[in-house]
Amino acid sequence: DIIIEQKALQGELQRCTARNQKVAELYEKLYEDNVSGKVTDEWFMQLSHKYEVERMELKTKIASLNERINNLGTMQQNKDRFIGAIRRFMEMQKLTAPLLRELIDEITVYETEGVGKNRSQRIMIHYKFIGYIEIPECGSNYKADTRKGVAVEYITKSA
Repeated sequence: DIIIEQKALQGELQRCTARNQKVAELYEKLYEDNVSGKVTDEWFMQLSHKYEVERMELKTKIASLNERINNLGTMQQNKDRFIGAIRRFMEMQKLTAPLLRELIDEITVYETEGVGKNRSQRIMIHYKFIGYIEIPECGSNYKADTRKGVAVEYITKSA
């Protein structure tokens, strides 16, 4: 689930941030010890390099974790908005233009194929927040007579 993953990443982010702060404190202490003569220059160079490498790795990891957390937050918001729109859609008595604009991002209509009663036209609906949904194959085709002379039929890939 998105929320569980987001919480795990936030925990990891807190650990990395705490370690980054600790490394900064260790580096500062090391510098003070070097200035006071408690640590040799050679030892200072070795440890300061180690701390600097760790700080750079932590900085990169923290940025990556923040980005992943933000992306998951956006995904959760999109999911919540889509579910809300679907709930309103399920309660409606009449399909309205505002509801269509809320649910659908784009409709792609392809050229008509065939002649007369055997004409067909492919239509792809791209929903907001989730994109195009490929309907899984089912045993039979779905057909609805929408008005006189017009029938809508969902033809499965296997048909």
